[in-house]
Amino acid sequence: MAKYSIHAGHNFHVTGAHGFIKEEVVDRQIKDATIKYLRAAGQTVYDDTDEDGRTQNQNLANIVRKVNSHSSIDLAVSIHLNAGKGTGIEVYQYDNKTDAVAQRILKNVCKATGLHGHGVGVKKNQGLYVLRNTKPSAILVECGFVDTDHDADVVSEHTDAVGKAIAEGILGKSVTAPKPASKPASKPVSGHLYRVRKSAGDAKSQIGAFKDKANAINLAKKHSGYEVYDESGNKVYGASKPASKPQASSQSIVPYPGHLIKQGSRGKDVQRVQRAVGVTPDGIYGPATKKAVQAYQKRHGLAADGIVGEKTWGVMF
Repeated sequence: MAKYSIHAGHNFHVTGAHGFIKEEVVDRQIKDATIKYLRAAGQTVYDDTDEDGRTQNQNLANIVRKVNSHSSIDLAVSIHLNAGKGTGIEVYQYDNKTDAVAQRILKNVCKATGLHGHGVGVKKNQGLYVLRNTKPSAILVECGFVDTDHDADVVSEHTDAVGKAIAEGILGKSVTAPKPASKPASKPVSGHLYRVRKSAGDAKSQIGAFKDKANAINLAKKHSGYEVYDESGNKVYGASKPASKPQASSQSIVPYPGHLIKQGSRGKDVQRVQRAVGVTPDGIYGPATKKAVQAYQKRHGLAADGIVGEKTWGVMF
């Protein structure tokens, strides 16, 4: 069996690209899936993601140091997302030694997402710090554009499939999904998410949301000041301190669409709202969505009218 080093770029101190989604959040979900499938195939995998660097130089140096600390690594893979309002997938390599694996990953991720290769798809770049300084051969995968609506939606909703595509591209063969653990898991209600943020009302500080409470707690433990809240805003992990209410901002990560979203509305903006309040994102604003929005508004100190205007949108996104 081979040995691989996998990491997600940036961290929550040195944030990545932001648009409709946050790079440092989604790239970690893809990284986790990639590692899961590689390990399911019996490979030795090191997670060399850096969570401690406070500057870009520190972040990159920490990653390279981790990768180079292992012996006999067959390949290092750096997972990122792009920005610049383009579309598609890119794979960067230092030289043509990794042509075959880079082409397989590009092909697989394009197939998993329905996106095409951005430009020529596989590109040689000897200026990228990680590719230039790691001892083993390394490639960098840009999994779509955070500031292009379609790319962001597709990639963020299919992180497991993207991770599987990368793992299968690395190995050059199909990988069977790992069997779930035999121990009984907690049973959250349908659509229930455990959210990792600084306070119940501070949606903008959120760095992750998980169906599995243990995963949420593990992430919170890695980041000072972060806590875990259930769908009703109840704290399930973290220091006991009063939660502060967020202030709506006119600088939402996802720009306000300019119109009220309410019962009877349809489309992608409705889907975004539904994902934020934890209901099935079918794009139809019906009674169930209105009820969930009202509950969200109550938890965040907003007028609970079930209508998503600029103020509610600013808190959600």
